[in-house]
Amino acid sequence: MTDFTPQAEQRCSERVSINRSAILNTPRSDSPIRAKLLNISICGAGILCNEDLSIGEIITLHFSLPNYDNESELSIQSKIACFSKVQNQYLIGIEFSKLNTHEELVIKSFTSYHARF
Repeated sequence: MTDFTPQAEQRCSERVSINRSAILNTPRSDSPIRAKLLNISICGAGILCNEDLSIGEIITLHFSLPNYDNESELSIQSKIACFSKVQNQYLIGIEFSKLNTHEELVIKSFTSYHARF
């Protein structure tokens, strides 16, 4: 069972800007949804897509992050925390569920490195 604990603050840590392709899987859609990963932190991410999703909806976000010698593929169960319509697309804030150790290390490594700039 996945536990989504509401955050006391809107964001629990600073996000790092990124521009990567991502795929969303939702229980209500038979086909994957293409998205763009705009920012990421250890707690969640911002994405842009063409699909209207619902706050509280559980999705799986598939994306990769570069590290020092390769790409790390991640598939993280997440919850839609907020969204707004921007022209013909949707800007969506997602909250990660409990990350496993590998996911946490990959994201922390990426955000720590890029937060220096």
